[in-house]
Order: sequence, then structure tokens, then C-alpha cells
Amino acid sequence: MTSSPAKPAVPAVYLAYDGSINADWVSRYAIRIAANLEDRKIFLVHIPDGTFTPETIRLKIQAIASECAAHEITLHCDQVPLRRSVFRTLLEAIPPGPESICICGARITSRRGGFLRGTISEQLLEARRFNVLAIRVVMPGLLGSPDDLLFPLAGHPRGFCTAMPFFHLLAPGIRNLYLIRIMLVNPLLLRYLTRSQYRAIYRRGLDYLQLVTREITQADAEHRVHVDARVILAADWVREILVQASELRTQLILLGATEEHFPSSLLRAGKIEALLRKTPCDVAIYRKV
Repeated sequence: MTSSPAKPAVPAVYLAYDGSINADWVSRYAIRIAANLEDRKIFLVHIPDGTFTPETIRLKIQAIASECAAHEITLHCDQVPLRRSVFRTLLEAIPPGPESICICGARITSRRGGFLRGTISEQLLEARRFNVLAIRVVMPGLLGSPDDLLFPLAGHPRGFCTAMPFFHLLAPGIRNLYLIRIMLVNPLLLRYLTRSQYRAIYRRGLDYLQLVTREITQADAEHRVHVDARVILAADWVREILVQASELRTQLILLGATEEHFPSSLLRAGKIEALLRKTPCDVAIYRKV
């Protein structure tokens, strides 16, 4: 007698909700993601900190619940008393592990600091306790349902395995997937590359993109997504992402946090902030636990 293989754990969506208009926009992404999961549930976690009145929060959560019901999604609300800090309270409220997906937001404006820098969302990305998707919404009219996705790839040696869970969450609604591999070249050398040097660098990027495209096709055969893969040699990866997003008119940029401490350096933190400040579309930054 052989035992049947264990059924994979169903991901659980946790929405870190602070009651702001930005959190309302981010909740649409949580609804879109939950609609693609088997159990169709969202666990909304709100930590009252005095910013909004209880009645305001009640009405806002009621509106999210109505939208969830329209999509046949069950909304579980948990208002957790503040302990020490909002960040620490969230860590205690959301179960650790790869089955938990925390969806949170970046700031609407950078007047109080950075769009991501200094936020609870940045702390959640750094904590590495569960999967995190931090979203900056600049196109609220999309209602969390972008059709065209720009996915810059850093060339991780493990291929697409780190990014795949997040792509799966969004894939059912994506019509066009733009994969770009930006091969960074020293700005002093870029214009002086020989043809053979250019081709060698381009070939490395193309080989990686072909590997990723095969992984996506095999893993998501049921979803018919048009894949456009591009290799770009450049000195500034943020500028190239912004150029591609504008030219392709993409609606969402999906960007992975570094494998190291996020942000891995003040330089990268500044680059991320520049991208979030100038982006023509929504940006989602993910980190897999």
C-alpha cells in the first residue's frame, strides 16, 4: 500500500491594513490575489494606533468586506491591540513561514521620508519571517488588476524559483509579461565595448532569459501569457526600468528585494527610492522567506 503524496500547503493572504487611502488601494491587490487561491480568504490585520476613529475603521473594513463578498472571498478581520510597536505587533499577529503572504503598502508621498525607507513595510521585508509583497500604488484606477507586468531580473543563479511564487499570485490576470535582464556595464566602458564584448555580455543575458522563460512556460502552462524577453546593456538599472515601463506602458513593475539584508546598501536604498519616486505605474517589491 502506497501513501498519497502530501498536499501542498495553501498560501494564506494577510493584509497589513492601517486604514489609510493607500491601504484601501493596496487591499485591491489582496483581493485579486486571494481570488486566485484555492481557499479564497483574506486575513486583514489592523492595529489601532489612534490615527483613525474606530467608526472610520469600521466603515472602511465594511467596504473591503463588501468588495470581498462580491468576489466570493471570505474576509477575516483581526484588530490587534498595539504592543510596543506596530511592526512588532504585526510580527506576532502573522504566522511565520512560507505559507504566509503579507501584503502591505509603501507611502503615497515621500514627504515624511522615503516611499519605502523608514516604513513598516521595509521592516517587514527585512524581518524575513514570511513572504512579503510591498506595493506602491500610483494607478488606483486599476483596482489592483494590472494586465501588463514588467519583471526586471537580477540574474539569480537559482533561476526564477525565488520569484515564481509571487508570479503565480498575479499570473491569472496578466496578459503581457515583459522580462528584462539589465546587464550592468561600467559607464566609462559602455560606449567603448567592442562588438565581440557586447555580444558576449548580451549572450549571457539572453541565456538567462531563455532559462527563465522555459521555467515560466512549464510552471504556468494553463495561463496563456504573452512573454516578451529583452536584454539591455546599461550603466543605470533604475533608469532602464523606468524607460522600459514608459515605452511599454506597463501597469505594474514587480521587483525582487536582494537576497542579502534589504536594502543591502545605502546606494541600493537610494536606487529603490528613485524608482518608487519616478515610476509611471504601480510597483510591487517582493521577498520570499
